[in-house]
Amino acid sequence: MEKVKLFFHKPVTIFILKTVFYLAVLVGLLWFYGFNNPNGTNFIYNEF
Repeated sequence: MEKVKLFFHKPVTIFILKTVFYLAVLVGLLWFYGFNNPNGTNFIYNEF
């Protein structure tokens, strides 16, 4: 248990885990909103 605690307190481990977390959030948002055709929707400021 002490080895695991020491492993998660290393700066490199924290950096890698944060990077993986933010990449997962980014991929999740892209999947949720879809990235199939960004030009298919109307741009909100075309009317001005």
